[in-house]
Formats: sequence, structure tokens, C-alpha cells
Amino acid sequence: MLIPLGTDRPLARGTIVTYLLIGVNVAAFLLQVYGQQIEPDWWRPLERKLMVWGQEFHWWSLFSHAFLHGGLWHLLGNMVFLWVFGPNIEDRFGKVGFLVFYLAGAAAAGGLHAGFDRNPALGASGAIAACTGAYLIMFPKTTIKVFSLIFVIGVAQVPAWWFIGLSIVWDIVSQSAGSKGVAHLAHLGGYMFGTSVSFALLWAKVLPREPYDVFSMARQTYRRKQLKAAVVGLERQNTQRSAKAAAVPTGKRAIEEAARADALAVARAEISGLMGNGSIAQAAAAYKVLAERYGATEGREEKSNSSAMGGRAGGVGGEVGATVLSRRHMYELGNHYFVNGDQRAAVYVYERFLEGYPTDNEAPAVRLMLGRLNARYLNDPVRAKVLLTQALVGLKDEESRLMAVRELEALG
Repeated sequence: MLIPLGTDRPLARGTIVTYLLIGVNVAAFLLQVYGQQIEPDWWRPLERKLMVWGQEFHWWSLFSHAFLHGGLWHLLGNMVFLWVFGPNIEDRFGKVGFLVFYLAGAAAAGGLHAGFDRNPALGASGAIAACTGAYLIMFPKTTIKVFSLIFVIGVAQVPAWWFIGLSIVWDIVSQSAGSKGVAHLAHLGGYMFGTSVSFALLWAKVLPREPYDVFSMARQTYRRKQLKAAVVGLERQNTQRSAKAAAVPTGKRAIEEAARADALAVARAEISGLMGNGSIAQAAAAYKVLAERYGATEGREEKSNSSAMGGRAGGVGGEVGATVLSRRHMYELGNHYFVNGDQRAAVYVYERFLEGYPTDNEAPAVRLMLGRLNARYLNDPVRAKVLLTQALVGLKDEESRLMAVRELEALG
């Protein structure tokens, strides 16, 4: 048995609805005790209508059953879970949103139970299962402090996905085994509601995404697979290109290389001229063409970011450093792309800046910008942490250092 005691996730705003729900549950339980002991003839028919069950279904019982409990330990167990998991869900959903979600979770859990089980059910566990289901989707890597009565008695730290996943497996096994006395089906209804609703809200961007929620982690995994497939394809193309190049007569190959070098020099000179004349928008457009044709192909960042400029990773030739201009021009181009909302192009240029001028005075600031872009727009928290940590070493400005620290704290 594992009893949750708290989480390591901080709150951005105060908790109100969670504590209000706990108070209502306690008040309802006291009313139950009064009715059962003092006015049983009045209470028993009313309680029968407030519990949810398929045999005598009433629509209001979808909600009322979640505020009744079968005893003191039943109440305490549910309220501990609500006290631990509720505040973080309320923090993400907002107060009104959380209240609506909680009541809808209670209805979903009660509805599934009433549809398939003729026995009455009561308790907040279905609504709380919806909360823990949402927790599994939004904060799977959050650490849960638990009091363990399994194998070793004491306090332990476990990841949220493990703790909640174990609870779901337990309810599935118990339901399959026909366990009596606990509405496992209502729990499963709550889990299904909480996971599906929270995932849908993240997908639709109703809730802001975070680097370590299930939706963002799934996207990152998919992108890594795409990148790996692209790298394999590029390696195959390079092998074929090398084989073809080896078959070209030496004289002809030298002429082609000279022509390419001349074209590259002309393209670079054109961009430098446009930058010198203040035509930065035209220079930015011309630079994208340059990156597509001569983008570097060696290294992880070069492969991914070359295609991010809108062209094929590698392009024609693929000379490393071919798209690195003067430090001033690279810095201005990167800032231009960033200000105009072209984050992927900004990332490509900033990466090329660091490739050509790794020890430049502006390099720490560029690493800071790259770290923020990777964290916020490319969903690459690993790369973001590396860049932000490197930036802290060289940043002199206190405001910039504070910005880097906050970004690192947000990444966890």
C-alpha cells in the first residue's frame, strides 16, 4: 500500500477549489453520520436516491454520489489523494475550470458504473481518479512523496507515472477478477475521462504545453524518429553521391567544383552587399537560398537546422562553414529572423554564428537566445539545458543571467 504525502511541483497560484471540495466532502459526511444515527428513517430513502446505480438511476446521482462516503477511512483516503493531487490540477486548469473538470469527472465515473453495474456506488474516488488521470498526462515526471507499506515501511520518492500507473493497473486487475466492495469500474471511468480530456486540451492548446507533459514528450519522440530517418536517408544519399562523384573524370569534377565555388562567392557577396545597404529583409531572403544550396551537412544541429530554413538538409555541395558570414551580419540576420517570428531560421543562423565565432563576445547572448528557442519553440529541452548552462558561464549582464536561470528552472 502506498499513501501519497505530497509532490515536488511548485504552485503558481493559491489553492481554493481543492480545499473547498474537501470541506464540502467532510460536511456531507457529517450529515451522513447525523442521518444514519439520529434520523435513519429520513436519511435512508434520501441516501438511496443520492447514490449512483443502474437499478434506480437519477441524473443528479452522477454528482451527488461523489460527496458521500461509506465510512471515516473511506473519506480520509479519498481526501488525502485530493489534497495531494488537486492543487496542481487546479493550478493548470484554473479555479472554475478545475471545478467543472472535477464534477464532470464524477459524472463520467458514476455514469460508467451505472451503465455496467447494478450495485450502488458512492464516494469521491471516481472524480479523484479523473484528477490523477489528468496528472498522469500533464506531470508524468513529477516526484511523489509516498508512505510505503510494501516491502519496506517508510517514506519514499517515486515518479508520478509509476505511482498513478500502478493504481490504474490495480483497478484493471481487480475489475477483471470480479473484486467486490470497491467500484473499480468507476475508478477506470475517472481515469479515462481525466487522461482523454487533459490530452485533448493540450492538443488543442487550450492548456499551455510544457516540455515534460505526455503530449510534448510524444511529439519529441516522433520528431527524433523523423530526424533519425532523415539522417539515415542523407547518409544513403551521400554514399550514392560519393559513388557517382568517383566515376566523374577528374578534370570535369574540378571544373564543377570551381563553378560551385564561384557561385557560392557571388551569393555571399550579394548578401553582404544587401546588408551593407540596409536591405536586411532582402538579405534574409537571399540567405535562405544560400542555406538551402550550401547548408552544412555534418553534425546533428547542422542536419536538423538546415532543413529548418526551408530547404533540404545539405543542399548542393554541403560545405561546412559555407553559410557562415561575418559575425556582424550573422548576428543581425539571426535577430531579424527572431523578431519577425521565423524561429527556425533564427536557430539555424545562431547555430552558424557559434560555429564560426564560438568565443565571440556575443556568443553567450546567442547561446541564451538559442536555449530559449529550443525550449519554447523546438521542444528540445536537452539541447536547451546545454545551451543555457554554457551561456551562464559567459554572461556578464545580471538581467541576462537571471533570464537564463529562470529558463533552466522552468525546464526542471
